[in-house]
Amino acid sequence: MRLDYERKDLRLINLLSVMLLFIGLSISSAQANFVSNETSAVAACPFNHKMYYIGATPPASTQNFPVTSQALNWTAGNTTRTFTFTEASGNKEFVINFPILLDLNNFFDVPPFYGSLNGITTNAINLDHDSPAVKTNHSMNVSVNRSVTKVGYKIQDLDSTGTTGRVPYIEQVDVSANQGQLTFNANFHTRNAAGNVVTGRSGLNCSTGQCTIDAAWNYKLANTALNLKHNNSFTQRNSPHTIGYSDFFFCLAPPKIIVNKLLDGSRVDGDDQFRIELRRTDNNAFVEAFTTTGSNDVVTDNTTTVTTLTEGVNYTISEQIINGNLLDYQTTYTCSNATTGTDVVFSSGEMLINNAGTRRTFAINNVSYGDEITCNVTNTPSQYTFSGIVFNDNGGITASSTTRQNISSTFTSNASYFNTVFDSATESGIYDASMSIRLTDCNGTNITTTSANPQPVSNIQATRGRYNFTVPANALTNRTRVCVVQNEPSAWNYTVDTTPDKREVTLVNGVFDYKTESDGSRNLDFGEVRAENAALVLIKSQYVHECNDGLNYQSVGSSENPTLGFSINPISDVDPGNCIAYRIQAYNRGHIGLQQVQISDELQSDTVVSVFKRPAPLFIPTSTASPSVTYDTNGTILSNLFSLAATPVTASQPNSATLYFNTKYGTTQSN
Repeated sequence: MRLDYERKDLRLINLLSVMLLFIGLSISSAQANFVSNETSAVAACPFNHKMYYIGATPPASTQNFPVTSQALNWTAGNTTRTFTFTEASGNKEFVINFPILLDLNNFFDVPPFYGSLNGITTNAINLDHDSPAVKTNHSMNVSVNRSVTKVGYKIQDLDSTGTTGRVPYIEQVDVSANQGQLTFNANFHTRNAAGNVVTGRSGLNCSTGQCTIDAAWNYKLANTALNLKHNNSFTQRNSPHTIGYSDFFFCLAPPKIIVNKLLDGSRVDGDDQFRIELRRTDNNAFVEAFTTTGSNDVVTDNTTTVTTLTEGVNYTISEQIINGNLLDYQTTYTCSNATTGTDVVFSSGEMLINNAGTRRTFAINNVSYGDEITCNVTNTPSQYTFSGIVFNDNGGITASSTTRQNISSTFTSNASYFNTVFDSATESGIYDASMSIRLTDCNGTNITTTSANPQPVSNIQATRGRYNFTVPANALTNRTRVCVVQNEPSAWNYTVDTTPDKREVTLVNGVFDYKTESDGSRNLDFGEVRAENAALVLIKSQYVHECNDGLNYQSVGSSENPTLGFSINPISDVDPGNCIAYRIQAYNRGHIGLQQVQISDELQSDTVVSVFKRPAPLFIPTSTASPSVTYDTNGTILSNLFSLAATPVTASQPNSATLYFNTKYGTTQSN
């Protein structure tokens, strides 16, 4: 209405009493469970819900009806504004937008503008229009960045006016686009049966506050634009008219949660049931729980009701098994929040298990108003897996007779060579149709598996050499260890092992996947090399001399000529009765320690017999002599058992040990 242009009908009216609104809902199935039938008075939030108010006269805030507010204002001529409520739990944003503005009249200010107009509106966003024709002369959208339980505002001065025989305008508001609802004042308005279109009664004009009505929407998803159309529904001549919007609000429910129990597969034992509990973290107070029913793969009674939480309180969700063993299942959880932009904290993945193996738990922290959390706890019957690879631990070095005694940096500086670790960048898996892997109880008995046991390794190029055992949980009940055993073929090119053929695995509560770990804590791979790539290199050299019983082995150097020093070259033209001293050097060119090494050498006894002579044998570095030999007799010399430490990749020479002994070249023919 416009006092400046029209004579006001000042009839006093009785305002309608407070009404209850119920609005039909159209939402996604994912959030349907969070919609409640809670009702509230006009311009009020449901019990315990929090109101965010924008206007001049906020309701009083109480424990049961908390309210936070800010002033309503508007820059004249702007078409949109965002009102932000800054909170630690996440900002709440309320947007007012005018996508349609037609037939604007600038008598008071450039619409839309904020203010109070004498006899028309109070503390409102005002729009002033001419009425040249029947049309929608503006449209207003409001939206919130949260799922809301209610949104509303007041509409001031929706009316009509007229003179004798002529009606300049009849105003109408329509909120049918998003299932909004409108109150009305029967003294000035009519309303359609659906309650979402209100029209001014022809020729009836109201003063300030006489015909204020309320628009409201119940549960809506975040960022849903709630539309109002303002129509000039009838006109006989062009005349300005004004309408105002004020007292905007939206409601957020306390944080809510639904917990569902799912089973991926069938129960391990037919009577297994699952109990889910929701508790406060601060005092362990019980909030909600359920115990499933059903058998095999059917799970019933498997969800909580929509449970209301308290803002700022942290919660735990836990699972126990009734009549069964928690370790028979792998338990994962996923949570989602239908409300975006909040600070609620949860993750997804494996539920943590307590030390006793009886309860799994995860946390939900920092819940706040508007949170709509759904958590699914899924149990999968546990299957243990044991996997690894049989591989060539050659560091990428091709096996060749020409490098069999190579102790250069080709081997010693190659960190991947002979190190028990499968280095996929340079090494490859090994396949042999006669090779198999067994999973045993460590006493030779194969364990029941869902895969073949024993099983061949893969011959597919991408997975060549790999094996994988799957074992139902109940097959390992009460076991603390298992063993993975490699059965090598009788005819086998890879005659040197870099790892044991039997790998023992200690079973850990709640751990179902056993494989080689990158930190070295577990190795289920089997390393092999061909003989030419063995880490132990033996180099034998000889020195011909005149049978000096006081010979100092270590004072004799190396030479191309075996009569001048120790030489790897052949000896020729040795006179019977001369002595030959031998030096056997054992090198570890690999990157793991070698244990229980022993050097043996058998003296020549065919055609010409050689015998042991003084000086006594010498073994370096321990300076411990080999087992005694009988001088002047033929036979075999054996070193003590010894170890050779792994050679560091930075070493200039591989770690080594040396055995010296002396012989006399015989003069008699062997029988």
